[in-house]
Amino acid sequence: MLDANKDFQDLNLSESEEAIKAALEYLRHKDPTNANREYAIGLLKRMQRVAKSIADKSELSFEEFVEKYNKSKDN
Repeated sequence: MLDANKDFQDLNLSESEEAIKAALEYLRHKDPTNANREYAIGLLKRMQRVAKSIADKSELSFEEFVEKYNKSKDN
């Protein structure tokens, strides 16, 4: 069984050039005032902290989460 708190620890979006470029592209369209590298990295760091805190509170296993996600896409 996967454990999101352990299996995804190596995923650090704020250090991924691909993620930073994607965040910058999003910001250019949705929030041009803040479309700079420093803001994008800060946004990715905050997103990661928030996602971790939500995951820590969840009782769902990763497999259960994927199953619920797949069902939500069908609706």
